[in-house]
Formats: sequence, structure tokens, C-alpha cells
Amino acid sequence: VLSIFAFATTTSHSTSTKFSAHCINRTQPVTFSYSYPYDLTKVCFSQPVCGAGTKNATDSFCLLAGAQSAAQFYVFVGVIVFLYCLTSLVFYIVFDTLYRRYSRIVVADFIISIVLTVLWVISSSAWAAGVADVKTYTDPAEGGIIGPTSKVTDCQKPGSCTVDHLGNFASLNVSVIFGFLNFLVWLGNLWFLYKETPWFKVQAKPPMQPGAVSETDPQRV
Repeated sequence: VLSIFAFATTTSHSTSTKFSAHCINRTQPVTFSYSYPYDLTKVCFSQPVCGAGTKNATDSFCLLAGAQSAAQFYVFVGVIVFLYCLTSLVFYIVFDTLYRRYSRIVVADFIISIVLTVLWVISSSAWAAGVADVKTYTDPAEGGIIGPTSKVTDCQKPGSCTVDHLGNFASLNVSVIFGFLNFLVWLGNLWFLYKETPWFKVQAKPPMQPGAVSETDPQRV
């Protein structure tokens, strides 16, 4: 369930940013939308902004960067964890006797869970940085749209362009929280899986009492 929330809050998110260019005789609003997988280099709008919708608009400006690789990696981890959870659930219920009989299956389950735990912390950290990048590059004031060094000619002068509306990133913030929550849950889950492995059972085996004879003792009559 936690893995579903993690990748669902990422893939279902969609928002937009709006700013206005103050032209000579009018105000020209510009709105650009973005969503998963957040390849912001493909998010463009026509310029010069004051010539939008006319034959004067001969060029386009695209956002500087995005978080496509981090978003796709995060969703990939969430999906494979979800599928592994379903597989494990069926195996625990239907093949419980087989699971307890063969220690190799238990060890394999433990090792795979370690790998998934590591993937959760790596992907969540990368996605947290990716969300920060998305927020930065979709902000006209920070993403190179408004300012003296901007490639948008109509927004280079101070006060020539103003931000009307920034994107809503509540869903992405929640997705990052779910990512680290998944990591903590799987980290705790490793302890319970470790207790099923032969390594723990050998350590937890009670010592023999003095004078007791082992059932495997060859001298036992």
C-alpha cells in the first residue's frame, strides 16, 4: 500500500505556472504546464512574449532542466516493490510450508529485501533532489525566465514580467515522504526476515546442558 501511494502521488501530479509580461499597450499572460516524467526541457512557450499569437513570435523558450531520470527511477522502484510484495504475499500464504522447509528461499527473500531497502533510500534521496529542481526551474524568477540574464527578451528589464501563479507541489512533497517512509518500513522488516534465516536460528539455539547427550552423538547407545 505504501509503495502504491509513493508512485501514484508522483505519476498523477500535474500543475502549471503563470507569469505576465507587461507590454507597451497590454499585459500578455503566459501559462506553461508540466507533469510526470518532468522532462522540463520539452516545456516551451513562444517568444517574444509580447508577440505571442502573432507573426512576430518567431522563437521559443524552453525550461532549462528537469528531473526525468530521478522521477522515472523512483517510480520504477515503487512498481517493482509493489510487484514483489504481491508475489511474496501469495508465496507466504500458499507455499508457507515450502518457505519454512528450504532455507535458501528464506535467505533469497532476505537478500532481495536488503536490495529493495537500499533502492528505496537511493531513489527517495534522488527524487527529493529532483523535486527541488522542478520547483526551481518552474519558478520564473529562479528558472531563468525573469531577470537581466534571461533569454526571454521581454522579461529582461526590471518589472517587465511578474509571477502570477506558481505550481502546486503538495502531491510531490507527499510522494517524497512516502518514499522515506517505505525505506523505514523495509528497514524494520529486515529484522523480522533475518529472524527466519538459518544464521539467526543458529545463534538463537539454546546451549546444551552439561552432561546432556546430543541426539546426533555417535557414542550414544
